[in-house]
Amino acid sequence: MNSSTEALESPATPGQNKTAKILLAVVTVLAVAALAAAVFFGYGWGQALLSQKPTADTRDAALTGAQQAAVNLNTVDAANIDQSFDNMKSSITGDLMLNDLEQTRSGITDQVRQSGAKSEAEVLHGTVTELSTDENTATALVVIATTTTWPDRVERSKLTMRLAMEEVDGVWKTNKVDPIGSRISLDNPSTNPVIPSEPGATDPNAVTPGTEATPAPQPDSGGN
Repeated sequence: MNSSTEALESPATPGQNKTAKILLAVVTVLAVAALAAAVFFGYGWGQALLSQKPTADTRDAALTGAQQAAVNLNTVDAANIDQSFDNMKSSITGDLMLNDLEQTRSGITDQVRQSGAKSEAEVLHGTVTELSTDENTATALVVIATTTTWPDRVERSKLTMRLAMEEVDGVWKTNKVDPIGSRISLDNPSTNPVIPSEPGATDPNAVTPGTEATPAPQPDSGGN
């Protein structure tokens, strides 16, 4: 009896102690490795967010500027035409754009001012297709819908624009605007003429594939 009790109460053998130490060491190593991985990958993920955030912010700012430029350049109120041109000027830069705007402005007659015409634009879609954070330049595509109101009628149309953007004193402005296709009537899409195109080509303005519209008429100046 005594010998059995002593055997049960005897301390672990040297082999058992060695195995326990090895297991403890392995568990410790795994725990340290897991902690190191969490710290490393957490740091890497945080660094990735920090490095990408300035680019994302720049992209958002460029797109916002492009959308605002598209709206300003297609919003005109004959009753307050000077303010309309001031809004346009606030969204453009470069000698070519500024000179063209001033020439257009100087050509506006009193009859146009009193015509009662008003055109308003809203953004349907927009995306940045090119971005250089080093040069602070970008290219954006913006799709807008315009509503032009005369005293006797209202017309709605859609236009896609490609805008070359650059940051000027913290503000994104356009130095070049290219329409993509023609204006598309949103009131009578069936009247838009079919324009032959290359196989597989699509017009982003088209209401239905392969259709385009003639440009929307400008406000009647009342002259000959």
